[in-house]
Amino acid sequence: MNADSTDGNRDEPEPTAVADTDDDTDTATNTGTDTDAGTADGNRSPVAELTRRLEAVRADPRQRAVALVLTTVIALALAWLHWFGLVLAGALVGLVSANLWRALATAAGFGLIALGVFVISLGGATATVLEMRPVVYLTVGSAIGLPVLGSLVRGIV
Repeated sequence: MNADSTDGNRDEPEPTAVADTDDDTDTATNTGTDTDAGTADGNRSPVAELTRRLEAVRADPRQRAVALVLTTVIALALAWLHWFGLVLAGALVGLVSANLWRALATAAGFGLIALGVFVISLGGATATVLEMRPVVYLTVGSAIGLPVLGSLVRGIV
């Protein structure tokens, strides 16, 4: 109640004014999902930090080239272990690409690199393997198509 109240009952609390300025922040209601500046104590959520770092890598051509080389090496190791590594490889090279179209092209390029490494690993049996027509089509299609499928994650992130 106001001070000039006539009944003198002061049991009810007076309403407080709320600031309408943009720079007034209430840290008690911060949910930790702020991606711009983090929380008031400087902590960031892991997703916000990863997004910020990926944007920095995507913006700088030199960092992007280094990241592509590193992800290609890691992705080749993943693809060597299991065929699903090709999908993960496409996702990795896609995440560091500047946009979706570059992610698709980079993933197709990675697929060609993985196919080349596979052909080199065959050694003297390459000619024999190339004669196995239906299996070769599946090998070439999966070597290029699976990384492209994985790179579509760039459209989400």
